[in-house]
Amino acid sequence: MGPASAQPTPSQRPKVREMTEDERLDAEDAARAAMFKKLYRPKSNPLRFNVMARALFSYVGNNRGTASGRAGGLELDLGATLNSFGFALTLHGKGALVSFPEDRKTELLGFLGGGPTISLGRLAYLQNGFLDLRLGYDFLYSPTRQLDRVGDPDPDADVQNRAPHGPRLNLNMGLMLHQAGTRKRFQAVGASVGYQALVGSLNGDIPFMNMLTFGLVYWNG
Repeated sequence: MGPASAQPTPSQRPKVREMTEDERLDAEDAARAAMFKKLYRPKSNPLRFNVMARALFSYVGNNRGTASGRAGGLELDLGATLNSFGFALTLHGKGALVSFPEDRKTELLGFLGGGPTISLGRLAYLQNGFLDLRLGYDFLYSPTRQLDRVGDPDPDADVQNRAPHGPRLNLNMGLMLHQAGTRKRFQAVGASVGYQALVGSLNGDIPFMNMLTFGLVYWNG
């Protein structure tokens, strides 16, 4: 017989097992996860400029009833990210109206300033969304106004501003604005919740204060 007779007949050829539907879906998920990992966290681990803006509303107070009020405004993180770590300088610009019931002489009118922040970096990117945790410590300037005996602003009183400071924690989450592809920079929008403790003041006295914040977030990184 010639060489053709050495070829296996169709019945002799090994059968290739077809993937089940669950196996096919698992393979697609694994390929998708690998694509996003390569896109978001490349092996070269480049340092990338990163901006996050948060529009926040805050409840201000403490469990002793010695401080009570509201605040609202912007926080801006300017920094950079690596694959598993990020850092930034956080800037605050918030208006406020915080009273001190025991004092009844002073109203705090805002928070200006900022401080260092660390984050999860590009670990926060989760395929078409993000979940980002940020920890910082702020040094702030708070303009105040003095009140008269009936609780009205006193134009003749000397102004003694405050310089509160304390740790801050933000949890930011949301969705990417564009499906991942060949983009080197990513934009996302979502929501932010956070907590800040103001443990004291570098100038003048203020009671310990809690700030519970809620708001919207925009991320470009």
